[in-house]
Amino acid sequence: MEFGGSRDRRRAATLAEIKAAARRLLVGGGVAAVGLRAVARELGLTPPALYRYFPSHEALISALIADLYDELTAALMDLQCVEEDVDLGARLYLLANGLRDWALAHPAEFGLLFGTAVPEPDGDGHEETPGHQAAMRFGALFKELVAQIWHQKPFPHPADDELGTVLVEQLTAESEHFHGMPPGAIYLSLNYWTRLYGLICMEVFGQLHWVLPDAAAYFEAQLFEIGGALGLDCPAPE
Repeated sequence: MEFGGSRDRRRAATLAEIKAAARRLLVGGGVAAVGLRAVARELGLTPPALYRYFPSHEALISALIADLYDELTAALMDLQCVEEDVDLGARLYLLANGLRDWALAHPAEFGLLFGTAVPEPDGDGHEETPGHQAAMRFGALFKELVAQIWHQKPFPHPADDELGTVLVEQLTAESEHFHGMPPGAIYLSLNYWTRLYGLICMEVFGQLHWVLPDAAAYFEAQLFEIGGALGLDCPAPE
């Protein structure tokens, strides 16, 4: 039994070393630098030895994505734990600013997470991957927060006939993940998410420097505007 436990620990340690090497390559050279042969060279392994742990490049990338999503999710959850008694407006600020801070501190990792499509499980051979599971855990943080906001004080939102049948059907299918929110409320939530996410992407990838040397104040102003639209008591930008 001890022998099996020791073997499992060695395997777990090797897996961690492989993913750490893959992350170093990612930071140093971008997604294109993260190849199985490159990782093997980094660790002094032969490619066949590495294949015993990750049978494909896709499996390695999925495992790395899972670790990074879990790291980001844990960082955001820690922020909420530090400020357990904050109201929902302050919690929105904590999560949004926490995401921005992590993205700016880890631009290569952010690029991998949000620049790589994680396959959705379906009936055509796509099974649920560790990367997809971790992405869902991350997304649940924001879905649960906006659902709390909605159920505490429903905010104005477009009626179904303003959105069209096709969009309403898609949003209705997501209602369970948003804890029963109606399509129009999910639509606005998606608007605000893509607005903040797009702003973070532009800042991380250097697309705002031409007008904003420091985009922090702009981000705070956007958060204040979104918080007001959601009916939250949010701190005004300094």
